[in-house]
Amino acid sequence: MFRRICERSFGFALVVGVLGCSEGEIRDPRPMGSSGNAGTAGGGTQGGSGGLDVPLPTGTDPATLLPARIRRLTNAEYDASVGVLAPPATPRDKTPAAGFAPDTRQSGFTVNDAQRVDPVVAKQLAQAAEAIAADVRLRVNEFAPCADMAAAEGCAIEFIEAFGAKAYRRPLDAAEREGLLRVYRAGIEEAAYADGIELVVSALLQSAGFLYLTELGGGSAGGVVALTPYELASSISYLFTAGPPDAALLGKALAGELATPEGREAAVWDILTLSPVARDRVVRVVTEWLGIDRIDETAKDSLVYPEYADLQPAMQAESLGFITAVLAESTRSVGELLSADWTKLRDADAGLAGLYDVAGTGRVGLAGRRGILNRAAFLSVYAHAHESAPVLRGVAVARRVACLDVPSPTTQNIVVVAPPPDETKTTRERFAAHSTDARCISCHQRIDPFGFSFEQFDGMGNTRPEGKDNGKLVDSQVTIALGADFDGSYADSNALAVALGQSASVRECFARHAFRASAGRSDAAVSASEAKFLAFWSSLPAEKQGDILETLVAFVRSPLFAHRRSE
Repeated sequence: MFRRICERSFGFALVVGVLGCSEGEIRDPRPMGSSGNAGTAGGGTQGGSGGLDVPLPTGTDPATLLPARIRRLTNAEYDASVGVLAPPATPRDKTPAAGFAPDTRQSGFTVNDAQRVDPVVAKQLAQAAEAIAADVRLRVNEFAPCADMAAAEGCAIEFIEAFGAKAYRRPLDAAEREGLLRVYRAGIEEAAYADGIELVVSALLQSAGFLYLTELGGGSAGGVVALTPYELASSISYLFTAGPPDAALLGKALAGELATPEGREAAVWDILTLSPVARDRVVRVVTEWLGIDRIDETAKDSLVYPEYADLQPAMQAESLGFITAVLAESTRSVGELLSADWTKLRDADAGLAGLYDVAGTGRVGLAGRRGILNRAAFLSVYAHAHESAPVLRGVAVARRVACLDVPSPTTQNIVVVAPPPDETKTTRERFAAHSTDARCISCHQRIDPFGFSFEQFDGMGNTRPEGKDNGKLVDSQVTIALGADFDGSYADSNALAVALGQSASVRECFARHAFRASAGRSDAAVSASEAKFLAFWSSLPAEKQGDILETLVAFVRSPLFAHRRSE
């Protein structure tokens, strides 16, 4: 069936690598054979909507704009998108993207334009699309009702218009409508109306128009393009909900409200206030910033940490619950995130309460643990399977929290050899050997003070019994001397966390990562854009600079958001 569809759909905006037509990466979402400025994913020119005249803000250097681009949906965005298009009748045991290959990451973030569709991913997308389309077929009267089968093609056309516009996040153009109608007609040969609808859904879910988001604009001279109203709506919606824009946001886009910084900011606060999934998206930004979203794929040696497997789900839930509480019930600040002396625990987290030595559930005070860095999720992710890892923890804090340049040893042609086991030494004593190597000392002078400060915790975040490691008292005291505003001597990672929470340079580091998470770029080609955003962020009132939500909203308000430079 699919081979026949490919043969009969020449000219339709089905992309290379899907529907079994051929294999390879999907690189360009425009119709095969198209050219010129651009169109949109799946082809066309914005469904005849044209574009609003959005002037480039005065004084904005085009060289500081982000490049025009397309990017593939992340796995989470795919799930959110199909959830809006074709919600299941009953909750699924697993989401459609649960079996997909993991997202490619840039600077730790899943939103980026490095995602590709290789043959393996193409097969996974096909299987998911077919399963969703089969479910739509079973409920065809819900998705594509048709009271008069004598006029079935008319019903199909109505469905194609409505469902296709939702899938592409913009109206279809004439070529797309005709292409999908040919898919429908091929599907009903020797079959029924529902079969044609099923095949249309399967084709749409495997098309570039659905799988890719565009930031191409409607085309203009001078090397700068303004995003179309539909692109503005999609950019905002996927940034703050990980899903497609709803009717209200699209209405604001078409009315021109998203053409101004003030209009975009108002739309974002409406989303953050009203959308039940917006907070989840912001929480994901924070967990990806710190890398703690990887706790669900972090394993431990069961002989060394026999209780870890049972506590792992609670570690993940506690980190998400704490971040959510900071955002929804407290200051929303980077400072509190890094230095708070409390957490949120569910009834199901009793084991973790034991790990933290606290009683009760809900918001509980913590003794000896300050902020997200001293919680089990962070400490477990940045540790080895059988022991703590001061280097991993130190690099994570240096790069993610302090924005220090810590090059990978491989780029320096250095082969790292782990210190051999030695039951007569603490972990700190063993790993301190790196600082005696002339090739390593310059980096480890920056890494080790951060990493050694956590040595009161073992490889899964437990406080070391009696404060000892291999029978010797643990030394977590460190001195930071980097010329930073958090320089000083600290008894341990808790004291350091308080200083980091008060640091202006740490707040700026978060803003830098917020840009990377929002723009989906962190390479040298966008360094001018990143600098431009940081300059804009620095102009905010001081109380907003430390606010996680205000920092993300600043990206939408910034001069970078509504325009792209052609490449």
